[in-house]
Amino acid sequence: MKLVYLLLALLAFTFQLKSQTACVNTPYSFSVGEQLRYEISYNWGFIWVNAGEVHFQVRAHSIEGVQAFHFFSTGRSYPKLDWLFKVRDTFEVYSRAADLHPLFYRRHTLEGGFRIQNQYRFDPAKKLAYAAMEESRTAFHRDTIQVSDCTFDVLTATYVARSINFDKHQSGDTIGLQILLDGKTFELPVVLRGYEKIKNRDGKWWDCILFSAVLDRGTMFRAGEELLVWVSDDEQKIPVMMEAKIAVGSIKIYLKSAVTSGK
Repeated sequence: MKLVYLLLALLAFTFQLKSQTACVNTPYSFSVGEQLRYEISYNWGFIWVNAGEVHFQVRAHSIEGVQAFHFFSTGRSYPKLDWLFKVRDTFEVYSRAADLHPLFYRRHTLEGGFRIQNQYRFDPAKKLAYAAMEESRTAFHRDTIQVSDCTFDVLTATYVARSINFDKHQSGDTIGLQILLDGKTFELPVVLRGYEKIKNRDGKWWDCILFSAVLDRGTMFRAGEELLVWVSDDEQKIPVMMEAKIAVGSIKIYLKSAVTSGK
């Protein structure tokens, strides 16, 4: 799991308690025109290095007469660090405005010379996702994947999560998120930790809801490492800060700017 994957996984913390049947709560906590920008910093010993940025945008779109959101995210390493590990990532998905069910998802990434291109076309009626996938170590291939009504791609899941009515949950609740990623579906378990007031890098104080998630082993992580995620305790539920240990050092992700289209 690398630069943008890390942020997406951190943001996509939860949307469904075991006792909850609805996939998406309305009204949504985002709106068309929203733009979020983050800076990613790595720590080795006592040194913090600003390594790159990730952007998220929400646009309006129509697919065959169906109103949809166009979620678009890009991530890149800073040019001064490209010699060390170059990152150029793009994720986008068109999701139905009525229920956020994904319709078409695309990923193109270049990370340290390793390329991945994935596309999913979803058929909500048949509960299937038709995948076309290719990467540096695997030749182009297609697959048909069974999904549920509450399975989301990793990018749409970030917006589903933000629309939860957190007032209905209690500290200590364990929550599961169903995600389709790299041609496989899995559940990400998350624990609601409570509420904290934190100071962002820009000096602004935020009242936040705190979550934690235990990750499986990934490119940068050891199995069992915990991620911490702080989201604003308001109607917009904006992810403000994220923190995790990695194989070498630790990583923090800070909200750099937010345009919320008046919400």
